[in-house]
Amino acid sequence: MPKLEVISKFTLALASSVVLFLSGISLPPLGVIAFPFVAQPVLLFGLKYGFTGSIGILCVAILFFVVFGTKELALVYGVFAALASLLLVFLGRIRAIEYLVVVIATVMLGTAGIIALQSYGSWALMSQDVQRGLTEQVMSAIRMQETMGLSADSLDLLKTQMPLMIDRIVQLLPALVFLSFAIIILINILYLLRRFPERRGQWFSLESLREWKAPEQLVWALIACGFILFIPGLGAIRNVALNLLLVIGAFYFAQGLAVIGFFFAKNKVPRFLRGLTYVLIVFQQIFTVLVVGLGLFDLWGDFRRLRKDKLTSHAS
Repeated sequence: MPKLEVISKFTLALASSVVLFLSGISLPPLGVIAFPFVAQPVLLFGLKYGFTGSIGILCVAILFFVVFGTKELALVYGVFAALASLLLVFLGRIRAIEYLVVVIATVMLGTAGIIALQSYGSWALMSQDVQRGLTEQVMSAIRMQETMGLSADSLDLLKTQMPLMIDRIVQLLPALVFLSFAIIILINILYLLRRFPERRGQWFSLESLREWKAPEQLVWALIACGFILFIPGLGAIRNVALNLLLVIGAFYFAQGLAVIGFFFAKNKVPRFLRGLTYVLIVFQQIFTVLVVGLGLFDLWGDFRRLRKDKLTSHAS
């Protein structure tokens, strides 16, 4: 393999990853689009040219931020470096996609937690800063609504509910960050599957994500966490249970989406109707809850007949 080609691809992957990261940092609204793909150039290089080269890209990028940026930028980039490294290590070794996502997201959450603790010095100071930032953003949104002519009653309701809403977001921050990392990991996995469709069987045990289902044992964690919420006086344990409930709900939401996707594909539903359905699911809370319920009841209903098909294949 020509060295010039490897060097040019190395440089391109490095520049792409750094630019995507800086774009997300400099323009926060753009971060929603840019951040999920920060690790993608490194992953593509690593899968084509080897793990050692991809680690080299990550090390050079971190060194770049240390020398030309700040220590904080280097640390935050380190979270995405952990994503790229772990995906390259475990892709094909952990063949159950849910375990792969959970392992990597947990490491990323731990890394982000250590960075935050070093930056703020304590969890209390971090919570106060997050709460202050959220309050400023919500107040800015309320002022924008005032200029758009929102009714006074609606504005008063928003202002009244704002402290409770912000407190709940701060309380659920670990689960929200974990799920954000999980979504970023899934986006990278799905993009890699599109780029390397021939490796699907090598990487994962499932032929299609439409056949995915949450581990059956997870329902016991759901029951236990729900039971804890009704016990008064547990304090921190209730907060942990609430965060776990949100994560478990995301599992069953994903299973519900898999069920919907399965029947869409089976009945050849047009793409326009599929897209409209997914938009409603994302932006209408009642549909979101219904999808979670669909995923949960699929444990017993087996709407896709996955157990029956598995038994039939074993019998034959």
